[in-house]
Amino acid sequence: MANEGNSNRIKLTGSTWGHERGYASLKALNANHSNLFPADVDWDVRTLQQFADQSMSELSKKYDFVVFDHPWTGEIATQEYFYPLDQFLSKEFLAEQKANSVGKSYESYIWKDHIYGLQIDTAGHVSAARSDLLEKNNVTKPGTWIETLSLAKTLMSEKKPLLALPLDPVNIWCLFMTLAANQKLNPYQNGKQVLADEKSLEILNFIIEISKFGPKEALDWNPIHLLDAMSSGDEVMYCPALFGYSNYGMAGFRKKLIEFGPIPSAGFGAIGGILGGAGIGITKSCKNPEIAAKVIEIIGSPKIQRTLYATTGGQSGHRSAWLDSDLNAFTNNFYANTLENMDNSYLRPRFAGFVEVQTDSGDVLAEAVYGKISPEKAIQGINQIYQDKLKKWSDFQ
Repeated sequence: MANEGNSNRIKLTGSTWGHERGYASLKALNANHSNLFPADVDWDVRTLQQFADQSMSELSKKYDFVVFDHPWTGEIATQEYFYPLDQFLSKEFLAEQKANSVGKSYESYIWKDHIYGLQIDTAGHVSAARSDLLEKNNVTKPGTWIETLSLAKTLMSEKKPLLALPLDPVNIWCLFMTLAANQKLNPYQNGKQVLADEKSLEILNFIIEISKFGPKEALDWNPIHLLDAMSSGDEVMYCPALFGYSNYGMAGFRKKLIEFGPIPSAGFGAIGGILGGAGIGITKSCKNPEIAAKVIEIIGSPKIQRTLYATTGGQSGHRSAWLDSDLNAFTNNFYANTLENMDNSYLRPRFAGFVEVQTDSGDVLAEAVYGKISPEKAIQGINQIYQDKLKKWSDFQ
């Protein structure tokens, strides 16, 4: 139990993100299992949008720990907001973590041979389904994106529960990345174009088309909104690509269970789902970084990751958890059903300024999806954003 009466215990502060998956396990470990740790951590919670784009400079001045999204890695490193974790964690511990990474989740926090976050949470684009509604309506999950679009049209025309995608701006951008990587394309490589313009237009036009056959509310949804709608009502039966949340496979978390699985294919299999998840880093304002590192080592340990971290609301980053039969039974096989998909996920760039690229580009792509500008203008816009941000941050690459 929490060691509330010990005034000699070190107190640390942390910022994590605003879903049960982001904060429940960290708060539970601190409150109920403080005997495992050399310090207490007071966790504050920021919103999902703040998790994506709140200033790391600001957070690093206020907290000892920050749980963050890996596209921040380049900026964190070049601006020296955080300590490199390899300064405090042993080579043996880090080697074990690397060997047990899911996909490129360990690699995603490395910048110029130093690691700035430990992957305590791994996620990425997977599919989500209400299996009971699929069975009731005699619907088979689509295997390809062509079949996915056809299914979306059929469900709407037959007035059945719909196919939906989270289509707020940043998630439109994430879908754009997944659809590109699913075709074995590699965006953001030449400093001028996100992709060849004809490919960018093809992908954006597909998103525009498929968005017509989902619920209108989805234009404001992030993955949590969609999963909450899918698990509490019967209006949506399938989503082909969104960030997976193991919580929704746990009995009693919401009214209905969600079954997660691989994304559809563009001809190369279930590859290229954009990598997400969360890493934990130690800020330069932390006065006890060696103690903070011991806290991270315990949270990221295989035993904690496949037991207390996962069963109290977290989504584990350690591979042993994804392979654990008890944990899979507890989560409606979330981990087993998505592991291969995750091992073939897409690691987006992490250069300094990239968070600005994805945020601003999502806004422009959304304008096209919402019918406010032409697809051609949107592609010109995201190419210009790419060029402008590279120039702005050129001194830090």
